[in-house]
This record gives sequence, structure tokens and C-alpha cells, in this order.
Amino acid sequence: MEVRTNGGVKVPHAEFFPPPPSPRAPSVWARRIAEDRRELVRFWPVVQNMVVQELRVRYQRSLLGFFWSLLNPLLMLATLGFVFAHMMKTVSNYPVFLFAGMVPWSFLNTSLNDSATSIINNEGLIRKIYLPKLIFPLARVLIALVTFVFSMAAMFVLLLAMHARPSWALLFLPVVVALFAGFTLGLSLIIATANTFYRDTGHLISVFLQAWYFVTPILYPTTEFPEGSRWLFRLNPAYYFIEMFQDVLRWGRMPEFGVVAAAAVIAAVSLGVGYAVFKSQEDKMVFRL
Repeated sequence: MEVRTNGGVKVPHAEFFPPPPSPRAPSVWARRIAEDRRELVRFWPVVQNMVVQELRVRYQRSLLGFFWSLLNPLLMLATLGFVFAHMMKTVSNYPVFLFAGMVPWSFLNTSLNDSATSIINNEGLIRKIYLPKLIFPLARVLIALVTFVFSMAAMFVLLLAMHARPSWALLFLPVVVALFAGFTLGLSLIIATANTFYRDTGHLISVFLQAWYFVTPILYPTTEFPEGSRWLFRLNPAYYFIEMFQDVLRWGRMPEFGVVAAAAVIAAVSLGVGYAVFKSQEDKMVFRL
């Protein structure tokens, strides 16, 4: 641009303002998350079909059908509740305490064990057509989640038979289930990735889950231990989720804010780390099948 001075001489006009900055390109992980969100929406009917077909094939020739998936854990819960109720006489309404911990743990245990082989068992499908590998562990968690929801419904029937009464705290139960599902999905992604590359992971996870089960306050309350050592339970990430289930189902009260906040952070970290681990190795998985 030029301007005319009083003497009639044209001089260039100085540009004092810098050009507008170019828009920043989204980060690699932001693009991946956006792409996966679009792919999950696109392939969501596939996930639904995998869940429905698995449940249908599992029980299609059974007289009781889906109720067999509830009968076994309920019988185990009833047996353990009867046996341990005589050992835990200091714990009031012990069967309710036991149910509130064992039903969620069954969901975690099933999800992790099934997700460990979710990529390996679908090798033929992965090699034939393109499907996001993320949907395979996701489908296994959703299958376990469906069973978990029905188990919770059956557990409510048993609790009513034990003269337990519903409370307003039950309205918070979907939040607890959502946080626990996020935590479980994150671990499932890590285990699915590890077992695809190192097949010993599938065997180790069963041993690890058994040990983890006994160090989590499911069969026993933390009040049975000296007060000075109870802080050790807070090092266990599963403690916060089991504590929330027990607060809502056994005591009929809202969990403490600190417990909910800790559970939310743990769920977010688990889901974030699990997603990062899975996506960082996703392209290499086909060479390990």
C-alpha cells in the first residue's frame, strides 16, 4: 500500500501489524480420539450384533436361557453368605455386605479374562475385513456389563427378601456403575494389548485377579483391621469402587466426596492409559496374530 505525502511523493506504507496466526493443527491424540469416535459411531451396529449374538449363542439351547448366567453367581453368593455369616458375626447384615462387593467384582473378573483373548480369538475376522480393533475388547466388556446389570437386578430381589429397603442413594448407583465400567474398560484395553504380544499374560491375569480379590475388602470389612493399618487398603484402586457399591447398597447412603473423586480420577487414568497403550500398538497387532 502507498500513501501520498504533502510533497506529492509516493512512499511505501509500513505494515505495523503482523499477519493473523494460522490455526494450530490438532495434536496426534486429538485426531485419533476424533477418528475413533467417528468409527465407533459407524461400527456401533457391529458392536451391538457381537453382544447380542454372543448372549444368544451362549443360551439359545438352554431351558432357562439367560438366567443360567445369574443362577451360578447367585448360588455362590448364597453359599458364601451363609458360611461367612457365621464367621463374621461382628458384621451386621453380612450377606448384603458380601453381595455388594462380589457382584461388581464378578463383572471386573469376567471382563478382564474375556478381553485378554478378544483380539486373538478374532484373528480370522481381523484378517478378512477392516474393523476397528477397539471394538473387540469393548464388546467383551459390554457383554459382561449386560450380565452385571441383570445380576444387580437379581441381587435386589434377594436383598428385598432379606428385608433390605431401598433408599435415595440408589439414584447414585448408575454413576458408580459408569465409573467402574470406565475403570474396567481401561484395564481391559491394557490386558488385550499385552496378551496379543505376550501370551503368558492370559495365564498371569487369572493368578493376579485371584490375589487382587483377597486383598480387596469384599469378604471382610476394613473395620476388622487395626485402625493404623487401614490406610493400606487405599493403595488398592479397586477399594474405592467397592466402597461406593457398599455405601449405596448396604448402608443406603451417598459415598463420601473424597471416595467418589478418587474413583473418578482412577477411572479416568485407567481409561486414558488403556486407550494410549492400545492405540500405540494397534497397527502391530496383526503381525502377532
